Amino acid sequence: MYDRRVAALLDENDSADEWVLWKEISGGKQYLYPRLLFIITGKSPEKEKYEEKIKRLNLKCVAFRTMWLSAEEYPLLLGSADLGVCLHTSFSGLDLPMKVVDMFGCGLPVCAVSYSCIDELVKVEKNGLLFSSSSELADEFLVFYFTYQHWKML
Repeated sequence: MYDRRVAALLDENDSADEWVLWKEISGGKQYLYPRLLFIITGKSPEKEKYEEKIKRLNLKCVAFRTMWLSAEEYPLLLGSADLGVCLHTSFSGLDLPMKVVDMFGCGLPVCAVSYSCIDELVKVEKNGLLFSSSSELADEFLVFYFTYQHWKML
């Protein structure tokens, strides 16, 4: 599903195999992890602050890109992704994130922060998943990845 147009947009090599798995040896156990590429879109006055935090994480096999996309590029990127992540929470508990609507419009399943009214948009295991903590989000990534891998083999 790696889209060459998106690879060009990201200035990446389009021959990259996004489904490479690797082994991490820890205490005699082997773990398999998927490679992850997160693309954070939008403009934020605190963008540089978060980019610095991401650099300090020193993550293995996880890459982040931050970018502002044109109206033409944004749906192309969403349509090429495997999973959208929405970190939006509502101050009032009543508003819904338009980013989720954008993702659904491109056929992209969404993993969203759970809050009072998000279930009006995100229907668990129908069009997305919900999480309440960072560990739940990590679990949802793995569930999605291995479910998606199984679907790809059918």
